[in-house]
Amino acid sequence: MVVPVDRFSELIPALLDGRGDLIAANLAMTEANRERIAFSVALDHRRQLVVKRRDDELAAPADLAGRRITIGAGSRYSARARSLRQRHSELTIDERRDLSTPRQLDLLGRGDIDLTLAASNTLEAALQFRDRVDSAFAVSSETGVGWGIRPDADELKTILDRFIRQQKLAEDQRDHRAGDLDAIKQAGTLRVATRNSTANYFVWRGQLLGFEYELAERFAHSLGLRLEVVVADDRRELLAMVRDGRADFAAAFLTPPEQGAEDGIRYSRPYHHAVKQVVTDTRDAALDEVGHLAGRTFHVRRGSDAWDELGRLLDETPVDFARAPIGDDASTEAIIRRVAKGQYDLTLVDDHIAKNAAVWHDRIRTGLAVGEPEPNRWAFRADNERLLTAANRFLHDTYQSKFYNVVYTKYFEDHDRIKRYQSQRVSLSSAQQLTPYDPLIKRYAQRHGFDWRLIAALTFQESSFNPDKRSWVGAEGLMQVMPATAEQVDIEGDLSDPETNIRAGTRYLAWLRKRFDDDLRVRDRMWFTLAAYNAGIGHVRDARRLAEGLGLDPDQWFDNAERAMLKLSERRHFRDARFGYVRGEEPVDYVRSIRERYEAYMLWTNDCWPNCQPRPEPQVVENTRSRDPSPSFSGPQMQFNAEEN
Repeated sequence: MVVPVDRFSELIPALLDGRGDLIAANLAMTEANRERIAFSVALDHRRQLVVKRRDDELAAPADLAGRRITIGAGSRYSARARSLRQRHSELTIDERRDLSTPRQLDLLGRGDIDLTLAASNTLEAALQFRDRVDSAFAVSSETGVGWGIRPDADELKTILDRFIRQQKLAEDQRDHRAGDLDAIKQAGTLRVATRNSTANYFVWRGQLLGFEYELAERFAHSLGLRLEVVVADDRRELLAMVRDGRADFAAAFLTPPEQGAEDGIRYSRPYHHAVKQVVTDTRDAALDEVGHLAGRTFHVRRGSDAWDELGRLLDETPVDFARAPIGDDASTEAIIRRVAKGQYDLTLVDDHIAKNAAVWHDRIRTGLAVGEPEPNRWAFRADNERLLTAANRFLHDTYQSKFYNVVYTKYFEDHDRIKRYQSQRVSLSSAQQLTPYDPLIKRYAQRHGFDWRLIAALTFQESSFNPDKRSWVGAEGLMQVMPATAEQVDIEGDLSDPETNIRAGTRYLAWLRKRFDDDLRVRDRMWFTLAAYNAGIGHVRDARRLAEGLGLDPDQWFDNAERAMLKLSERRHFRDARFGYVRGEEPVDYVRSIRERYEAYMLWTNDCWPNCQPRPEPQVVENTRSRDPSPSFSGPQMQFNAEEN
C-alpha cells in the first residue's frame, strides 16, 4: 500500500503519525534524522552538490555571490540551501512548489534557472540523459541514505535489513569496460564470458571447474590478473558481452564463421580442433555410414555450426534426411538429454562433447563423424590488439603442454572423473545441493541475516568443506574457527562438528559486522567484515585509516581500503599503524576469492532469499491520518512523496 505525501519534508511527520510503516525513499541518515526515526542499513551514499550548466565557470563556494539557487519548496535541499545563504549573504534562494529534481535539471539545462542542488546519486543517473548540466562542487560530506522506520519497529527493521543486504550484495556491479590490456591490468581483473556446461564452466562440490574455466584462469594468472566469469545463454550473447564491454573475451569452444568477419570481433589462434559427430540413443542401430541417415531427423539450433555442416552434407550426398530447428537458448547438454529420452531423433555435436556425453549418459551412442575438424578459438574485441596478442602467445605456449593435456584428460577422457562430475554437478535448474552442508549453512545464515551462498563461499575458502581441517595456528573445522573465538561468542562443543562450527562461525561473522557502521554501503560493509574475519578487525581499521591518509575512500573496500591493506606490509606504513604489520595480500585475495565464488554460487542457485512470494501491485490510498501508529508489524505500507523533491 502506497501513501503519497506532497513534500519531502512531510515524510518523517507522516511516518511518526502512523500513516505508513516505512519511508521508501533515499532519506539521509543524518544525526538529526536519527534522533527522530530509525533507519534500515544504508542503500547508498550521497553528497549534495551545486549543479550548474556545463558552460558555467562556477568552481568554488566563494563564487556563489550574486548567484541564484532554485530548489523545490520543502525539499531535502531546503536546509542546505539556507545554510549556504547564511555563509554567502549575496546568494539568493528560490523555492518553488511542485518542483522535482528532474524538473530542476531540465530548467537548468534550458537556461531558465541559474543553479540548483542535487544529490550525487540522483545527478549521476540524470547525467545519462542530460548533457547540458554538470556538478560544480559538493556542499555536504558523504552521507548514507536508507529507508526510514519508526524507532520501535524492531521486527520490521530486521526484515528490511535482511532484504536490503541480499539485494545489494546480489546486484551486478560489473562495469562495462572496453579498454585493451593496459586498462584491464589497471582494473586487476580479466573477464571471460562462457557458457554453463561440463565442457566450459560448472560447480562441483562447491568448486568452480570446466576446461574453458581452467584454461582462462591460467591465462589470467600469466598476466598477473584475477579471473572473473560472466555466463551467457548462447553464442549471440557471448559475442555481445565482448562487444559491449561486459567481458574482455569469450571462451566456449567457438568456431569462427566461414564467410566474412563478425562485426567488432577477432579470433585467437586455435587451441583445439573438433569434428562434428552424430549422437543417437543406445536403442538405435549403429549409425556409422551416411546412408544410415536416410529418413532421419536432426534436431539442431538453426544457424549453428551443426546446422551449416548438415546443410553441406545434404548438398553433397543423395541421402535424404531432415533438419529440425530448435531454439537458440537450448543448451547442447539439454539437446543430448532429449535424444537420450527419445524426444529427439538425432543431433550433431562436437566430438569431444559427444564422447563426454556418452560417458555420463548410458542411453547415448555416438555415430559417424560429419565434415572435417574445425578449429576452436577465443573471441576478442576487434580493437583489443594487445590482449589478443597476449592470448595468442599464451595459447601457443600452452597448447598440448603438460598442463593442457592434464586438463583435457580431466574433462574429456577420464571416464570415472567425468561420471563423478556429472552426477554431483550443480545444474542451473536443479534442486541439487550446492555444498554438502546446505541445510546447516542456510539455517544459521538466515538466523544472522546473511545470504547463505556467501557463507557457503566463505566456508569453501576456509576449508574446502573439510570438517576435520585444522590450521597450524589452531583454527578448526568448516569455517576455521579458533577455540578462543568460539568461547568469545558463547559457543561450546566440538568444532569439528559441522553444526557447532557453522553456528560459531556465523555468529562471529555477525559480531564482526556490527563493528562496522550500518551507514556503510551494504556491499562494502560485508567486504570489510570478510577482511576482518581473515585478518582481524584491528588491521582492517588500520587499513581504513591509512586509506584516508592516502586520499583513498576509507568506506570502500575494493580499489581503496584494500590498496591500503597491501601497504600495511611495508615498513614505512605499518610502523605507524596501531596493529602493526599484516600480510596484506592474504585478506585482499581472501575477499576477492569469496566474492568471485559467491557470484558463481548465485548463478547456480535459482532460489530466492529470504523468500519468494508473489508481489501484488501497490495500492495507492488517500492521504489520511487515521492509521494507528502501533509498533506491531503485519506487513509493510510504503510511504513516499509523489515526486522526488
